[in-house]
Amino acid sequence: MAIQNSTTSFDDIPEETASNILLRLPVKALIRSTSVNKKWYSLITNPLFISAQVKNATSHCDDNAALIIPPYLSQDKYCSLISAGTSKLIKKYEVPFTTKSDTLKLVGSVNGLMLLTDSTMRYNSRDLYLWNPLTKTHRTLVSTCFKNVLSNPYTSYGVVGLGFNSSANDFRIVRIVYAADKNVNFFGEVAPRVEVYSLRKHTWKKIKDAVVPGLASNEGTYVNGSFYWKDIANSQEENDLWIMSFDFENEVFGELKVPRNVSNCMGATAKLWLMGFEGSLALCVFDAHQINGVASFPYHLWLMRQENDLISWTSRFSAARKEGGGWPLNITKAGTLILEVCPLWGRLDVKSIVSFNPMNMHLKDLGFSKHGAVETSILGPDSEFTVDTSFTESLVMYEGGKALVKFAK
Repeated sequence: MAIQNSTTSFDDIPEETASNILLRLPVKALIRSTSVNKKWYSLITNPLFISAQVKNATSHCDDNAALIIPPYLSQDKYCSLISAGTSKLIKKYEVPFTTKSDTLKLVGSVNGLMLLTDSTMRYNSRDLYLWNPLTKTHRTLVSTCFKNVLSNPYTSYGVVGLGFNSSANDFRIVRIVYAADKNVNFFGEVAPRVEVYSLRKHTWKKIKDAVVPGLASNEGTYVNGSFYWKDIANSQEENDLWIMSFDFENEVFGELKVPRNVSNCMGATAKLWLMGFEGSLALCVFDAHQINGVASFPYHLWLMRQENDLISWTSRFSAARKEGGGWPLNITKAGTLILEVCPLWGRLDVKSIVSFNPMNMHLKDLGFSKHGAVETSILGPDSEFTVDTSFTESLVMYEGGKALVKFAK
């Protein structure tokens, strides 16, 4: 009896098995795969597949990489992904949009999706830009529920944060709008307004009767479902550090007071930054001073822990350099601080980006000039670099199309 040959194609594989195989591919290969047939396109663009891809990519991303965002688009239109350990350039991504002031600032990054804005006060938090560098897709958000209020930059002020609502499998943006009262007080008689943007629905909605603890700064970070900001209003009034949060799952604000032994561990004049590290909210305390003519740059990192509604702070590390210190911008998953410094303290016209390993005290110049970036004047306004240390390959906001397939080839 003759034996008939049988052939099995990839399409004969059960969908769950096919999905597990495709999840192992890099983003560019996945984008190319969407052009194979309608079945693959439907599978790869499915929100559940994208969520699984993000989770898989996050667990395999480079723990010591930093994506450096330039402050001036007029000088440099590229973001540089650099290894903080070797200073080697991993990849460069061209910014596909322009801002009204030609300045750029990172608000936050979640699972490969970045939220950026102008760094100038006139446009900051008003015009927003969602961008996934891997898929080369972006959205410019100029709409708002409070157009009349936000249209005047002299009588209104905005604070924004990016997060993720896991129950809805949706990325969200929260924006708090403060309007000045008759005494030009931004946190006086006029109650703050709050709106939330849904990436999935591409719409803003008002949060009615939102209880906003105080005026937050525009510096913050996203950790475990919430975005956190330093609370300027309370901190200035009581000489204590307060932190305001927004829970994207329940869409409510919270507030916590940081113990003085944490925020003032280096004195009341030390500078404070919020970061995400080891799955916790981190507070980086930095000071710069001279003792008997010798410069010192101490850094202290605290982690916030929360168990059974009880909050505690744990010292993660304390390190100091006698030279080459600078402002901390962020910390990589591997524990390397990314700093912005003056290459020569006698020369105050340029900045550079360096990495600082607090365990071995090594300082490494990330070589911006070597990678084709432009040195930036520190004398001009709004010249700060911003850094994403959680960057990962992601299909978030992938919208298909021949242009993206061509890009992936």
